[in-house]
Amino acid sequence: MARKDYYDYDGSAAYNLYFNRTEAPEIQHPGLPEERPLPQKRQRVKAKTAVAPVAVLGLMVVACMLILVVFGYVQLYEATDRVSDLQNELSALQKEQVVLESLYEGGIDLDYIEERASELGLGVPTREQTVYLNLSGSDRAEIYAVEKTNLFQRILQAIKSSASGLVEYLS
Repeated sequence: MARKDYYDYDGSAAYNLYFNRTEAPEIQHPGLPEERPLPQKRQRVKAKTAVAPVAVLGLMVVACMLILVVFGYVQLYEATDRVSDLQNELSALQKEQVVLESLYEGGIDLDYIEERASELGLGVPTREQTVYLNLSGSDRAEIYAVEKTNLFQRILQAIKSSASGLVEYLS
């Protein structure tokens, strides 16, 4: 068994290198550089950015204008669609008019009309029965003044009509 004072007194197996010496020698290492402190990490401070009320107001105005433009295009599309439907209806009615006029003209019998007129005592008008009207006078047209509105009233009316169009479109 090994000597007890040669090992650490707590029972570990490490050797006591400085056994029987009063003081441990100080070891100097001449080749080692001096310790330098490590640079400290700086915390970056972010400045809080405030949102300007003018920017919020501008964003709201832009959003409203965008909504007005979109609904303007919707109304334009609906009006174009309506015009197309009306043009189709007009062409169908014009075709029907041509058919009805040909039927009407085919139904007129001039010989029968002259015979019936003579039975009733009607005849061709004479010079004394003809009356001429003089329409050479000057024509007049009255132009009514349109009530003038300022820009704010027109914008307000456009917003009202767009809002009512939006409500009508959604309902």
